[in-house]
Amino acid sequence: MKHSCERWRAALRRTPVTIWNDDVTDWAAALTYYAVLALFPLLLVILSILGLTMPTAKPEVIDRMTQAAPAASRELLRGTLRQMAEQSSTAWTLIFVAGTGALWSGCSYLSVFRRAMYSMHRIDADRPVWRTAPRIIATALVLVTLFLTSTLALLLTGNLTRRLGRALDLGTGTQLAWNAVRWPVIAVVAVALVLVLYRSGPARTRPVRRMAPGGALAVVLLLAVSVGFAVYTAHVSTYDRLYGSLAGIVVFLVWLWLSNLALLVGAQFNAELVKPVRGE
Repeated sequence: MKHSCERWRAALRRTPVTIWNDDVTDWAAALTYYAVLALFPLLLVILSILGLTMPTAKPEVIDRMTQAAPAASRELLRGTLRQMAEQSSTAWTLIFVAGTGALWSGCSYLSVFRRAMYSMHRIDADRPVWRTAPRIIATALVLVTLFLTSTLALLLTGNLTRRLGRALDLGTGTQLAWNAVRWPVIAVVAVALVLVLYRSGPARTRPVRRMAPGGALAVVLLLAVSVGFAVYTAHVSTYDRLYGSLAGIVVFLVWLWLSNLALLVGAQFNAELVKPVRGE
């Protein structure tokens, strides 16, 4: 137990230093670029599916989808999503085109994340394309599918819960119960997405027990980043004065960069954990 605690303390001490020395922030910037390219097609797929199943729920769902973003960029995102939802193309065409774009960008994102993780473990990432491409595509498919299904389930379940409560004359009881359960469910989904993402690293890092510590740290940091950055932009930020009408875009990009940095910090922590403690 004492040895394990010492290993964790040593890893926590080394992680910030390694992140600075190895320019991990540059990896976060590259990931942010591909995250933007993948995110909006994914949201368009969600809106298209809603158009086929529950078109009247679109305005409420758009509001819920933008709640996770910093307040300074919510109106920009809300307007963008509304424009996307009003496109005249058929829903199935949008689902195919947006899904293809999201998968391509997701594969690019995973390729960068894979190289970052190999660099953290000081392992050469050069592998034949015929070996790496199938794993990257399969992982991207799992991530996209998990993100779409979990997001749709979380967005639609709240609406269905309210309708069920009204139909059964249960008042606000069902909604309160769902609100209590929703956050633990979101945490579980976030951990699952992070662990799938971390499986793009070297083979020796893929067992769950190796990925779990950094995955838990990444989820905690993601929550801290979202809350802390929201408070900062609401009360301290000078983005409006510096960037004017572009402030919403800049705030959104900075938030995405910090979120990707949180994911890389968790991966770096896992890499530090496998290093021997001095004296071993």
